[in-house]
Amino acid sequence: VSGPDAGRSSSPSSWRSDLFRTALSRRVCEVVGVACFGLALLWLVALASYSATDPVVFFSTPTSAQPLNFAGRVGAFLSELSFQVFGYAAYLVPPILVVIGWHYFWVRALHAPLTKAIGAALLFSSVSGLLSLAFERLTIGGKLFPAGGVVGNLVASIFLPQLNRTGSLILLLSVLFLAVIMATQLSLGAVASAIGARIQAFFEARIAAMKTWRTERRREQQRREVIRKHVEKGTQPEVIAKAEARQKKAAAASAKAGA
Repeated sequence: VSGPDAGRSSSPSSWRSDLFRTALSRRVCEVVGVACFGLALLWLVALASYSATDPVVFFSTPTSAQPLNFAGRVGAFLSELSFQVFGYAAYLVPPILVVIGWHYFWVRALHAPLTKAIGAALLFSSVSGLLSLAFERLTIGGKLFPAGGVVGNLVASIFLPQLNRTGSLILLLSVLFLAVIMATQLSLGAVASAIGARIQAFFEARIAAMKTWRTERRREQQRREVIRKHVEKGTQPEVIAKAEARQKKAAAASAKAGA
């Protein structure tokens, strides 16, 4: 068969092939996403349970002793390497893995990947540099590390001779904000506007509640004054009750009209 009929006869198989590739791609993305989640959790556990006494390949003399790290020898190696390179900034690794896994799991396109990769690199560099400038060395798991690791010391050595401590801190804080904007595509202006709108709404709600309370209080005082006058005149209780009901009805009608 030739012509349009041939195209129509082959379209179902082509459609099934595209559907299969789409489903397979989605399954692969979900697998990668779950793997990233698991790796993030493993990395976090490894960092949190770091012990200086653990035998680590390339960093200490290998022994047959069982490491104290909750993630075993792999966790001991990951934590040692992370703290050596980034210091306390190593705790940024698990959240970044979670974000990557989230995008893969839900098959969401990663917009501007190069910009975000540069932002992540600037984030690690600035945080490590700030830690090195602020704390120099910190004890982690019984071992003294550079607070920002090798990366932090390198960044600090670049800026300190030119800007001294205060100037370096100011510059690195600026780089940190820039890195957050690049890595998250977050607009600080939009965040500030959203926070300002929430604060404004909060105070407007409080002011409205205060006005309502004062109005109700004034109506209650008026109601009590009317009842007191009727009692002083010796008015029958039934008449007082009817007058009170009329006053409540009028107050409800005025409140409804105001709303």
